[in-house]
This record gives sequence, C-alpha cells and structure tokens, in this order.
Amino acid sequence: MAKKPVVGVLSGDRIVVFSKEGMSRLSAKRYGELNENFLSLSLIEGLYLLSKNWIKVKFKDRFLSFEELYNYAKEIDERLCIKYLVYRDLKNRGYTVKTGLKYGADFRLYSRENIDEVHSEYLVKVFSEDRPCSISELTGFVRVAHSVRKKLIIAIVDNDGDIVYYNMEYIRP
Repeated sequence: MAKKPVVGVLSGDRIVVFSKEGMSRLSAKRYGELNENFLSLSLIEGLYLLSKNWIKVKFKDRFLSFEELYNYAKEIDERLCIKYLVYRDLKNRGYTVKTGLKYGADFRLYSRENIDEVHSEYLVKVFSEDRPCSISELTGFVRVAHSVRKKLIIAIVDNDGDIVYYNMEYIRP
C-alpha cells in the first residue's frame, strides 16, 4: 500500500512541510532543505512530488492540482517549463538534484554513485533552443564551474520537450 501523501503549504516561492513524519520521509529521499521545525521545498521539487502523488499542496484552505501549482509557479519563474522538464528527467534517471542558484546555475547534480557526498559533482544550466546564449555567457558558466571544482552540463530543451545534454569543460592550453 502506498503511503499517504505529505501535506505541504504553499508560501511564496516555497512549499513548506511541518509534519515531523513528512519532513523525515522527504529529507531521507534528499528533497528540500531541512530546517529545525520545517522542510522547505522549491516549486520545482513540489511539482515533481505532486506529479508522483507524494505530496499535496495546500493554499488558502484548499489543495492545488498540478496544473494550478504549475500556473502559479510559472508566474514566478518564466523558465519554469524547461527547468521542470530537465529536473524531472534527471530525477527519473536516478540523480539527486538541488538548486544551483548559489553558483549561477539552475541545478547542482549529485552523481548516482556518490549520492551521500557533501559536494555535488556537476552544475546544470538549462537553455531553450529558442533562446540561445552568447559565447561570453557560456564562457562565464564554464569558468564558475571550474573555479568551484564542478563539471558543467548544459541542458538544451527543444520545442518538443526533448532534452540534449552537453558536458562543457575548461581546458588549459
């Protein structure tokens, strides 16, 4: 029998879980940021968990559907669609995916072999094939990844929702 979904409360750009059991279940699977009295999930994590029926998201005394949460989140982040597609793909491949905001990336990615490592191995930057980035922008991402000893993965999402991943490295001549 499947476990009862964990209840989270939508609060701005986060979904907050207050129940000790819910905090324990989700943090054991490496979701969210664990604080002393609550677990904070990103909207992308919340969408993924909602799609798996692992959580229910409460807002103003009612539960939101996936579509309602998606539309809410899209108002906050215009790149939500392509970021969610990449997040979902990486999670379905068995990776642990966390925010990469601190590094100017979309995600930090932990190797499946080293899932208990403190430091991520990769940074992931997501692009749409419709909105290319400049070479100087790309060079900046590569340099940041190199400076923090991480590998950079560029994820490009096409108009059909297909994703192609590229490994970008800094090479010394």
